[in-house]
Amino acid sequence: MEDSPRLRSQALRKIASLSATSTKASKKPDLTRLYHACPSAESPHSAHSLSQSPISLSELDVLFALCKAAPLLDHVDNAERLLRQLSPYLGEAHAQAIAPSPFLRLIEPSPWEALSFNLTSALLVIGIRHPDLHDPIFACITGYLRNCLSTVNAASGKRSHSEGSSSDNGIEENLEIAAVSVSLLGFLEAASLYTNFYSISERYDLVEILRQILDEDLMVSVEGVFSSVRTAESTSRILMTWKSYTKRYAASGRPLGAMLLQRGFMRLLVSCSSLQVSPAEKLQKTDIFDIVTAEEHFTPREHQNATMSLLELLSDVAAESMRLLEDGSDYLQLGSAWQQRLAFAVKAHTLHTFLNCMIVEEEIADADVLLSWLEDTMADPIQMADDTLACVVLKSMAVVAKFSPAIASNLSRSLPRFIVQGGVKGETVIVAARSLTLILRMLPPDAIITGLYSLGNVLSARAGTDRTIGSSDVLNGTANASRTTAQYTQHSTGSAISLDLSGEEETSAAYGSIVRTIVSIANICQDDKITALAHSMLVQKLGRVSLTIDLHIITETARLATVGGFVEFRSLLKLYARLGHDAIIRGNQILLDTVRNARLFIAKALGHDSPLYQIYLVHLLETIVSKGDVHESDNTHQADVDLAAREIIELLPPLATLATVRTDKEGISDDENVARLHHEAWFNVVVHGITPTSSYGQQCANELRTLAMQSRPLIPEDRADQFESEIELNTVLRRGMNAPHTAEQKKRLILLLPKCESDIRGLSYPKVIFLNAAYLVETLRAGAGDCSHVLTYFLDPSLNGSAMENCMGAIADDVMTVYLRRNMTAPHQDNSAPLIATQLASMFTGCCHRVPRVQQVAASCADKIISQMPSSLCQKSSLFALLELLSIMWTSCLEAELDEYELKANYVSVRARVSVELSDDYDLRRSTLNNLYRRAKKWVTAVINIAPLDVKGLLQTYLSEYDDEGAYGHVSLGRSFALDMGSVIPSADQKLAVIDHHGECNINTASDFIAQYTTRQEYRYADGLPDYDQEWAAFLHLKGKADQPADGGYNRGRG
Repeated sequence: MEDSPRLRSQALRKIASLSATSTKASKKPDLTRLYHACPSAESPHSAHSLSQSPISLSELDVLFALCKAAPLLDHVDNAERLLRQLSPYLGEAHAQAIAPSPFLRLIEPSPWEALSFNLTSALLVIGIRHPDLHDPIFACITGYLRNCLSTVNAASGKRSHSEGSSSDNGIEENLEIAAVSVSLLGFLEAASLYTNFYSISERYDLVEILRQILDEDLMVSVEGVFSSVRTAESTSRILMTWKSYTKRYAASGRPLGAMLLQRGFMRLLVSCSSLQVSPAEKLQKTDIFDIVTAEEHFTPREHQNATMSLLELLSDVAAESMRLLEDGSDYLQLGSAWQQRLAFAVKAHTLHTFLNCMIVEEEIADADVLLSWLEDTMADPIQMADDTLACVVLKSMAVVAKFSPAIASNLSRSLPRFIVQGGVKGETVIVAARSLTLILRMLPPDAIITGLYSLGNVLSARAGTDRTIGSSDVLNGTANASRTTAQYTQHSTGSAISLDLSGEEETSAAYGSIVRTIVSIANICQDDKITALAHSMLVQKLGRVSLTIDLHIITETARLATVGGFVEFRSLLKLYARLGHDAIIRGNQILLDTVRNARLFIAKALGHDSPLYQIYLVHLLETIVSKGDVHESDNTHQADVDLAAREIIELLPPLATLATVRTDKEGISDDENVARLHHEAWFNVVVHGITPTSSYGQQCANELRTLAMQSRPLIPEDRADQFESEIELNTVLRRGMNAPHTAEQKKRLILLLPKCESDIRGLSYPKVIFLNAAYLVETLRAGAGDCSHVLTYFLDPSLNGSAMENCMGAIADDVMTVYLRRNMTAPHQDNSAPLIATQLASMFTGCCHRVPRVQQVAASCADKIISQMPSSLCQKSSLFALLELLSIMWTSCLEAELDEYELKANYVSVRARVSVELSDDYDLRRSTLNNLYRRAKKWVTAVINIAPLDVKGLLQTYLSEYDDEGAYGHVSLGRSFALDMGSVIPSADQKLAVIDHHGECNINTASDFIAQYTTRQEYRYADGLPDYDQEWAAFLHLKGKADQPADGGYNRGRG
């Protein structure tokens, strides 16, 4: 319930909440200023004068803020002070005069309901959190209700004297009835939420007094008053105000009247009766129907002396409410849709209340009486069309069957009949299926199987009348799905449930409900045999009823697939592959969309830890690879290529969804076989012309980008030591190899790499396909924010000193162009300097690779990143990685002298999170070190000239920490390099850069750099005591004790 969206009201609520939370350790309330902002409560007049003094909008804002702060008060004194502040307002809330303001319309739904709701909620929460205040709060609430009763009785007397008067004055005199009714709505809402405040006897008193207030006379008066307000033509301000509120309530689906009050009252009865079944702690977490049906032998809470009286009162009120609803059923049919919905809500609460009473004590609430109400309601399609009422009726039937097993058999027949003939839709089908499953579980073991066949045979009633999908083809794609149900007797002679509906639309909806019910029963049972049976039944119905039913079966079997076994899952995947192929050939877009959505549902439902995840992933990859597997010939039809491309496009969305499943591993290609399939899938995508510039590629651009981000490079990382190239060995790269296709693929690659045209013309077909695929994957990956994987391609032996190497180098240049353009222009959230620095650190690692060509490409990429985005080197991740790599390379060369006969190839820096695998050629190591040092000096110097303070600050941070063992006195090239770079005079320093050099003397800023470093170290260890000698330390300790009464600074500093 929204109080007001105005800035002032929100600020007051924030102030109140902060004030309440800041006083948890103090007994003195910090809400005094807000208390003083409510002058009415501090006035010396008597309490009954509050309602006569119009309350202003600002005072309402303060009251609402104080009410919102009530749950935050931990100390009983603070809560008691707030109770004294709020209780006078609640006593007069039903008759409170409110000063006119144009901003009152922002208080939803009306000021009187909002005031009563917030005040009642605040007091009840205080009473729950502070039991010592229970009695005064209960007295305050009882006083409010008695005041309402007095006002209602007085208004009824006035109404009897003014009866027959239709003047505006007569209507205005009766408006206090309207104010009381609206105020009671807020009270009933709050009381329903916090019913656990009351004891059993207090709940009895609460229901009794509310029953007196909401008697038949008041209900008639409420209907008359609001009817008069709606039809009044007066321009009186107060009547116009109430007319606007009646329109607002009606627009929100809550037309003011007796039925709205009755709904609030019956909802309170549901809360009261539910607490007799289960404690409040459980009810706050779980639906009461689930609590009752979850336990095989459920026992309600222990009875107390006052329980029977309360149950008798609640059941009597529920029975009276049901009688009134049945007497007014004809009148309700003439009402508006919202009035009917309110009546259905009242009936749902009434049935729920009576059910709770039956659970606790069946002698008070007879199960047969409740069952007759439920059956009568279920027989009325208009009432069962309301989701709230239908859910309560269906759940109640399961509970009644649980406590009265004798009627379970009858309900097991009536519920399927309702599902088939009742026209239920949406979530009501799920609830009906759950209730039916619970009832069938109470019967013999084969009852569920019989129930499934009863529902499935209804689908067979029209078998063969409208065959849209070839049934033989479907069964061929199910891998003999019926084999799993051979142990069951197949009842194929028809169903005891008849389906006699007039229109095709109603029939399709009924069939859809049947399919969904079958799937829901199987999901609820969580039994492999039941799941296999349901899967087999539904698959056998494909192509035998109508296209609409086929679509329902395809959609619902996807829900069934995630809980079934391996055999059924693989069978379903083959079925989807067959259906998707047929839909493309026949141009059936509806069927194609349904199959795609079913595949997507499975992909979203499977977690990486699911045993079905790997099966689904391999299936999708293998299916993509298998498309277009034709012989090398010149007469390959373009139509076949287009068909394969369209089939591949349909598989990319679920594959991309699987790729985005969060895992602890890198991507989805960790298994060697999966990685190989992933490579071949990309090759086949390129073979069939699916690129970002083609029409097919534009349809799945997002999926291609997602897959590229999750894919590994298209060659294994261990190819550097192999003599045979992966490109020459992969058969998928030869797919479609004929003269026209080769010319077309070369033309595409030349358009992408125009500088390498002469090299491309001499390449073989597999190499052209590979380069096209590599260009596609790496440019898509770069466009998504990752450019470092392009280095891996230079490990393949086929790239050494050949045209392939030139083309791959051009691809690397284009990858960097895409990456830099993205980060320089596009407003991406992930193009921040820290993320770019991570990519730069990967390039620095590539500069130390054991393959010289990888070093060259990595250095070129790092040059481009630093020149275009110097801030990327002003980050800890990139600069520390460069310094640590210098130390690693220096150490690797040093160990050639220290450990001549013990080769160490792998080096790791935990501090910078970098690792390198070096060559066993020490000459290459020294060459790599020299090249890296020279480039590092150039890079760091260039960035220092732009941002000297940032870089030197990071260098000082690097020098302040070390993680080596100190075997050589903490000597490392990275630390020496950091000290040298920290001493460099930036070219932008106009004061120092102009100093002339005299002779061979070199002037730098080393002294200033060391001074700043020393100062930082002092601040870094400022919390600890300096390393003085013991005598001086003892003196400081004694002096600190002596000064403690006046100033405890030493002790605090040392702590």
